[in-house]
Amino acid sequence: MGTDIHGFIECRAWTRGLDFGETAWCAAISLEMLSAGREYAAFDCLFGVRSSGDWQPIAADRGLPQDASETTRAGLAEWGDAAFGVTWLTWNEVAAIDWDEPALHPTNVAQYRQLSDQRLELVHRSVWSRRFARASGVNTLTVDPGQVAVLWDEGTEWRHGDAVFRVERLTRRHAVPSDSHWQGVWTVMRTLAHVHGNDAVRLVAWFEG
Repeated sequence: MGTDIHGFIECRAWTRGLDFGETAWCAAISLEMLSAGREYAAFDCLFGVRSSGDWQPIAADRGLPQDASETTRAGLAEWGDAAFGVTWLTWNEVAAIDWDEPALHPTNVAQYRQLSDQRLELVHRSVWSRRFARASGVNTLTVDPGQVAVLWDEGTEWRHGDAVFRVERLTRRHAVPSDSHWQGVWTVMRTLAHVHGNDAVRLVAWFEG
């Protein structure tokens, strides 16, 4: 069964019913509108959901903010006991993420092609193939592909013809790439922060599945 993310980007601003100068958290847009799909590496890296143990999550299991908007509360209530991993993440925290921070341990075996000038050209960021099995001696029938990288030290290499296989550690940038749905989320949060201030924008999210 798959895991889906739900929630809202909230903004602390004036809204109808408040006195002049008062602000409250308001739901600005739902994650469904931004197509934040099943990007499990991002769930793991950001929130510790479907965790591989590869990352120290940025915002795991914080619960629902006490001052969450009524729209957000109602959206969460609709999922009842099916919802889990309720948490929140501020724009300030997103802006402070070091996207070049590596995972806690080796995460993948990358395949490169050695060119005539000896440079290496990336072929696959993460590989699991018969050619890799022949080069490394690993039994691909008995070893879990998701755990293969932890069998060796980071930087371990094997060569098979012009193919070079190398044990590497992904960075947060790989887990939440620039062409993922999450960039739309960051764009909305950044825009709201420009108008209302960095400390007035947050994402409130939960999961089901």
